[in-house]
Amino acid sequence: MLDSSAACTRVFTSCSKSDCAYQSDFEQDVKTLVQAAEESNMENRVFYWMSRPCGTWCVREREVFLQDSEAYHIWTHYEAMPEGIRAYRVVVTGRQDGRIIGDVFPLHYREQVQRVIRSALPIATVEAAYPNGYIARMDFDEWEQCHGRLYERYGRPERIRYAPENEAELTKQIMLEHRFQKGWKRKPRTKTPNPPSR
Repeated sequence: MLDSSAACTRVFTSCSKSDCAYQSDFEQDVKTLVQAAEESNMENRVFYWMSRPCGTWCVREREVFLQDSEAYHIWTHYEAMPEGIRAYRVVVTGRQDGRIIGDVFPLHYREQVQRVIRSALPIATVEAAYPNGYIARMDFDEWEQCHGRLYERYGRPERIRYAPENEAELTKQIMLEHRFQKGWKRKPRTKTPNPPSR
């Protein structure tokens, strides 16, 4: 069990020494983790965090595995230029003595981002909650066409939740990714021997 903010701070500090991170980015990341401690749904407490040569990003793990989400585009944007990127999975578990606590798992970004690209699922539906209490639910294609008009009418959404066609498949892909992160490897497929000829 680690103090999530402290763990990220150590990584950030080591990057700052070589002028490769922005303090304002990190402050926003810490704010995101603090807010996550108040979430009742565990899917909103698990993040991928990266330090890159020009700043940091903190995005929800679930959204990283949904194609066309902002988190997916952020996380995969650097797949052709992984040098200098430090990446982690951060799980916020709660508070202790006034601090945010959780677990921090290092990721090998070069390999991990390729697995994300191969296993991410298309977004099927979107649910957006607005400050006045209005909740919009629609297909992703419709959302792409009208989210600007919704913003003009209701303001910035307080929460957006993307969903695939098959939620169980998304959970399966994320759980499989956790196994890879722990060092699991797929067994090579063996060729099925031909049945004996008569």
